[in-house]
Amino acid sequence: MPKILSEQILRKVKYISMADYMSSMDSLENLEDKMAFTTRYLLAYGAGQNRDVPFEQAVHIAKMKIADASLTLRRKKSIVIPNESVDPNLSDEEDAPYRQFMLEPVQYLQGETTRLIQIEAGGNDNSPEGQKRLNDLQVMSAVLSGDFDGSMSQRIDAYEVDATGRDFMARLKANYRGKAQLDKAFENTKPGLVAGMFGKYSTAYANLRQVYEAFNKPNHVLHGDLDALDKAATEYLRHVFPSWDPEDGLPSQEDINRLSGTRKERAAFSYNLLLTSQQQRKGEQVYETIMNGNRERRAEREAGIEDYDEQHPPVGNEQFQNSVAQDLVQEYDENGQPIDVYDEEYAANFKNDSVEEEPEPEPQID
Repeated sequence: MPKILSEQILRKVKYISMADYMSSMDSLENLEDKMAFTTRYLLAYGAGQNRDVPFEQAVHIAKMKIADASLTLRRKKSIVIPNESVDPNLSDEEDAPYRQFMLEPVQYLQGETTRLIQIEAGGNDNSPEGQKRLNDLQVMSAVLSGDFDGSMSQRIDAYEVDATGRDFMARLKANYRGKAQLDKAFENTKPGLVAGMFGKYSTAYANLRQVYEAFNKPNHVLHGDLDALDKAATEYLRHVFPSWDPEDGLPSQEDINRLSGTRKERAAFSYNLLLTSQQQRKGEQVYETIMNGNRERRAEREAGIEDYDEQHPPVGNEQFQNSVAQDLVQEYDENGQPIDVYDEEYAANFKNDSVEEEPEPEPQID
């Protein structure tokens, strides 16, 4: 898929929330677009008015979404892929920036900030918008460059330990277009006043509610326990669809829509939990594959024993396969200046909340 994000679009990217970031990433198909958008979104973090997560969490979520993109690419390849590869369609040199972002995000962002400051400063844009962009980049550069002791990098690495539960919740919020919509969806599953007073609700729902609440309590034994959450959601769907077999995949949305009241709300919520769990499990596997592969390669490089042969790359994990990326052609104007090449029709349909006014989030089942 050709790229759709021109420099003009990227300059307008603003930080809204990581749920917005994830939704926007899912509407992009080209890895170059995803990486460019990710870079601008993270660098816009400093100018965000209501930052919803710490910076280290924002970086981790961004790495997670780049790994998701790698999973999509890997699935379609018919060759064995080196574990450390992000885009298996690229040469080792071309793939290097993606790998650096995954392994050394602070250093990657430092380099990109410097590059973009040079572009903005050399563009002679004296408009208020241009000056604000330059100022925001300079502020972010100071923050990133101040990581001389590696504390920011250490915080990012520390955040990634036992991150399954946090990553799952980040995905769930994105699937609901934000925390407010997620909280509303869960609230809608609760019984009414009379039903609550007299316990007029199923054991399957009571268990679903208890497990979901425990999943989000830091000191609870079920905190971040994805297996327990899967089991509770599956049991509720079996309660409302007795003939449903989990081996056949998730129930159809048509079946869910035929329900009514709290049964429909609970079934939709259970559906979303299982759908998000599938996304998390698949994404986490390729994330760990990429991270471990790059850590091993860095260790070999530092030990002076790296031996990477472009004709005979290291053996990778055969589980992740992928498709051939389309080449991007660079065009130039009559003055020799590069012209952004992108699919205008696709770009016109690109729905990106980050470069427009934030719309009212809508609940969604899929």
